[in-house]
Amino acid sequence: MSAPAPWSVVYSDMGRLALATATPEERAAVLAFEKELARDPYTLGEIYPDRVGGIYTALLTVGGRRGWTSVLYRVDEAAREVLVIALVSGP
Repeated sequence: MSAPAPWSVVYSDMGRLALATATPEERAAVLAFEKELARDPYTLGEIYPDRVGGIYTALLTVGGRRGWTSVLYRVDEAAREVLVIALVSGP
């Protein structure tokens, strides 16, 4: 049995801007996380309690600090796509 096809990971405008302005450490952590998202987006984050629903949040370790950067993302089953909505950095 072959492995399932990876999910496509795309960035919203806000997500692209955050990635472009991230520190090199943050960028490396987010790009490593992106590879994990492509494998299985459902096991990496927790449902974020928002009004719209369906948004996940995941805490990343950056520079040895757990939770220094958070990634908010939405999973689109029909398109088999993960949309990185935003990156939130700092304590």
